[in-house]
Amino acid sequence: MNISRLVLGVFAIGVAAAFFITALGYPAKAANMPLIYSVVVALLGAAMVGQEVLGILRRRQAPIDGAATPGSDAFAEDAVSDEVTHRKPWKAMLVFLLAAVYLYSISIMGYLIATVSFMVLALTMIGHVSWRFAAIGIVLLVAVVCAVFIGFLGLPVSLLPPPFSS
Repeated sequence: MNISRLVLGVFAIGVAAAFFITALGYPAKAANMPLIYSVVVALLGAAMVGQEVLGILRRRQAPIDGAATPGSDAFAEDAVSDEVTHRKPWKAMLVFLLAAVYLYSISIMGYLIATVSFMVLALTMIGHVSWRFAAIGIVLLVAVVCAVFIGFLGLPVSLLPPPFSS
């Protein structure tokens, strides 16, 4: 069982519920995107939890159906699962902590600096993305969010730190 995935899934559901409840207090036009995102994150979290629970149930039935032997597929699956479990499970929780710091830092550093900093730190920590792909992704993310919130929804977004914004 991958405890970090289980905890991450439950944590994602909790964060999504908090954002959903907060977004209910927004004006109707501004609430649409946060409500959609929170539902999607909650569904992804539920899928992670469901996958881990089903995996536990399958492993419990395996001794009844037939014990895993070193040559069987079930034994190989358990070995891979154990290998994945030991691959620094703290990274996922650290990214969530970094996301909480990011949300707080937007009001201090402005959206652009906080977002670019968060993405660079998170992608550096994860380490599975080339810098060229990361730079393109960061630019596209900032552009899409600015287009949605400023262009389409007409919401005021503090792009720069308060002393530099007009």
